[in-house]
Amino acid sequence: MLSTDETQSPLQLQHHQDLLHRITLRIRQSLELQEILETTTAEVRSLLGTDRVKIYRFHADGSGEVIAESIHGDRLPSLLGLNFPADDIPPYARELFIKSRQRVVVDIVTQTTTGASLRENLNESTTQEPEQQLRYRPVDPCHVEYLTAMGVRSSVVVPILHDERLWGLLVSHHSQQRHVSEVELQFIQAVTDQVEVAIAQSTLLSQMREQAEREAKINQLTTVLHRLPTVQLQAALETVVEIFQASGGRLYLMSQTADQADQFYVYGEQPTELINGGGRQIEQHLLWQQYLRSPDQEICKVAATQDSGQELWSAQRMQSMYLSRGERPNPNCWAINDIYQEPIFRTIVTSFQSTQVRGLLIVPLRYGKQAIGCLTVFRNEIETERLWAGRCDNDKRQIMAQISFETWRELRRGQAKPWTENEKKLAEVIAGHLVMAVQQYRLYSQVQSLNANLERQVEERTAELQHLLEQQQALSNGIAKIRASLKLGEIFQTTTEEVYRLLQVDRVVIYQFNPDWSGSFIAEAVREGWSSLQETQTSNASIQSYISQSDRCIVKNFLDAPVPNIDTYLQETQGGDFSRGCAVKRVDDVDTMNFPDCYRAVLKQFHCQAYVIVPIFQADKLWGLLGVYQNSGPRQWKDIDIALVMQTSDQLGVAIQQAELLEQTQSRTQQLTKTLEDLKQTQTQLVQTEKMSSLGQLVAGVAHEINNPISFIYGNVIHATEYIQQLLEVIRLYQQRYPEPDAELRTYLKKIDLDFITEDLPHLLSSMKIGTERIQEIVQSLRTFSRLDEAEFKSVDIHAGIDGTLMILAHRLKAQPDRQAIQIIKDYGQLPLVDCYPGQLNQVFMNLLSNAIDALEEQSNQRSSEHNYTSQIKISTRVIAEQQVRICIADNGIGMSESVRSRLFNPFFTTKPIGKGTGLGLSISYQIITDGHKGTLSCQSTPGQGTEFAIDIPIRHCSKL
Repeated sequence: MLSTDETQSPLQLQHHQDLLHRITLRIRQSLELQEILETTTAEVRSLLGTDRVKIYRFHADGSGEVIAESIHGDRLPSLLGLNFPADDIPPYARELFIKSRQRVVVDIVTQTTTGASLRENLNESTTQEPEQQLRYRPVDPCHVEYLTAMGVRSSVVVPILHDERLWGLLVSHHSQQRHVSEVELQFIQAVTDQVEVAIAQSTLLSQMREQAEREAKINQLTTVLHRLPTVQLQAALETVVEIFQASGGRLYLMSQTADQADQFYVYGEQPTELINGGGRQIEQHLLWQQYLRSPDQEICKVAATQDSGQELWSAQRMQSMYLSRGERPNPNCWAINDIYQEPIFRTIVTSFQSTQVRGLLIVPLRYGKQAIGCLTVFRNEIETERLWAGRCDNDKRQIMAQISFETWRELRRGQAKPWTENEKKLAEVIAGHLVMAVQQYRLYSQVQSLNANLERQVEERTAELQHLLEQQQALSNGIAKIRASLKLGEIFQTTTEEVYRLLQVDRVVIYQFNPDWSGSFIAEAVREGWSSLQETQTSNASIQSYISQSDRCIVKNFLDAPVPNIDTYLQETQGGDFSRGCAVKRVDDVDTMNFPDCYRAVLKQFHCQAYVIVPIFQADKLWGLLGVYQNSGPRQWKDIDIALVMQTSDQLGVAIQQAELLEQTQSRTQQLTKTLEDLKQTQTQLVQTEKMSSLGQLVAGVAHEINNPISFIYGNVIHATEYIQQLLEVIRLYQQRYPEPDAELRTYLKKIDLDFITEDLPHLLSSMKIGTERIQEIVQSLRTFSRLDEAEFKSVDIHAGIDGTLMILAHRLKAQPDRQAIQIIKDYGQLPLVDCYPGQLNQVFMNLLSNAIDALEEQSNQRSSEHNYTSQIKISTRVIAEQQVRICIADNGIGMSESVRSRLFNPFFTTKPIGKGTGLGLSISYQIITDGHKGTLSCQSTPGQGTEFAIDIPIRHCSKL
């Protein structure tokens, strides 16, 4: 209860003054309200010595929250952060707190409450006794039960006002009975007054901070809008959404003219189009448009059309349906906290059902009184969480004292976050900046459009002049290119491409007359998508069916048919009007010409709509035509276009004459060069043939001279063997008859080792016989290789020629000090006798096998360290299709590159060092096979793996058929 005993010592009064001064100083030193409130509760609790001092702040809905607290020990629980329902403080108590600034002291033990009104104390005379300023009354039983449930025996409550509104309460709770003196109550009131000052300062500081933050955000938006030469509306919208921490936004700009469409800039989460709206957006809804265009009128004042059969809806009727409380949207900023609770939005809200959008901020954009669009910001639904001191029951039927203050957590989903006044003001300021930016953007667009039109006109005129200049320069360049090249094909293609590029047509062709005055297209440049006349003239055999046999189709109107084999008039008249001096045929629109139907069918087939044709003369002779075609539509040919085509035709005539003169000169030079090369090759071949012939004669002579004595020796060896066998038999018989010869005979027999002679002499004779047989084989191989007796074309055994050549080269196949022996692998097929020149064919075998041995020797030098490497030459023969035989000679030597292989059969080409090859062996072999035997000689090689030569010759020669 409140005690009026004011007999306190000066020391206590000084202590109170010092404490109040300290609290005041700490309050003034800090600008943070929360810090001030925490300091206040701590100091007050320290002075009063109570168990708990708290500051309770009211919310907009009447409920409140403990936002600062100081407790002593654990006699009373902490209530910091807990919310209390609005019913805990009745309305009449709130009224007393506001009007009278009622201060309440409650004593649960005596169940009395003492109220002291600050305003009455200020109004009454100071001479009045203190007891007369106090009001004593019993405590409400519910309040006693409420405080008892909290464990409180003594309570002091002082209101905190701000702007004549109840901001909160300063409350002191004690778990024991305690008397509160008037001085202590005045001290608490003085502290509360300082808190009210701090709240006012904090509010002012918050407003200043909000203003600074608002200006910073405006500066951020301004920077985005104007950081580039052009206004960045999309980037500005994204910045606005970021500023409001929204889920999405839209910037809607109305069209300026009827032929323009509305503009929409969107970012983030977006609604769908209006249901049954024909693709309309939410801003194009009738009510939305009414709000934007008529801010001074009722938003629901919508007039039906006269022919709709509906009555005119008045504002009162619409408001009764949509605006339940008669509210009218703010014309400068329509803030909708919950779109599902806004009746007027019930026809629009369906577009948001697929999103989580809950709040809407619509800010009209108006330039003067003219609406130019709006800015819309979306805010998604949120979850709210509040901690209550005990379970909060909103059921009004059970108004009972709360007996439990255990923390109860309330979680609500799908809640709408209300728009603050600061956000609304910020939106209006942003709208002003966007209006200026949009106007600047539109003004800039108009200036850009005017500049673009002016630039386009200047560019068109400049392009015309540039086109004239380019045509002249291109004509000069084209003439230079024509004169720089003397190749007709290149000249024709260059000409068609240059004319095609300069005139920007669909087709340019060059038509050449044949000696019989028929003709064909020899060069063409055609735009992609149109058929090629060069291809059509050879692939479309049915094109003649377009032309009837009537006389009208073989008249002068048919001079310029686009396909040569149907232009019989040019052939029959040897060039038509062009050969009689016509300089140009010009048609701007084929549909306006009096052409026969058959000719129109041809032009339609090739989509020809306009053309220009000029003749090409070589000296005084009509050589051909230069045609320029427009397929995409009619074209008004300009004089400069005609002049360009005619000048090009003249230059073509000069180039053709020069090219033909050069071609004749080059042809004559090539003939002379070829004749000279043929003479050189013939001479070389004659020399080589003469050498081989001399060699063959030498080989044949040596073989003949050797053959005679060898035949004599071979024939006598047989008789000598027989005679010696007889003599040995006689010696044996003597030994049997006279087993004991005299001493002189025994000494001589021992000296000559008769037993050894008897045993070795038959072997010696046998070796002599084998040697003579080997010499005979060599002689036969020499005779076979020389083929002097077979110099004519005859049927021979190919295998015998190959074996003879191998016999001659046997000494090169044997092992050498620096390499192993070369292994010969024979894969002979069943070959019939083949018609050939045996001597020449053996020469080919000799050349190919010698080259293979050379390659293997070089490979052996490179692979000397490889023990598992074996040099091999594989010879295979087969009968192949069409009565031919194939002889393949392959080695596993070093191989050769493609550049070497391509020049292999050229005369005098060799890869061997100087002095080891003439470069004629393979060239002569190639001529022997291709010219002499009508066959082929080919080579396949892979570097590092080997080389294979293949000889294909017919089995029977055509001359024998």
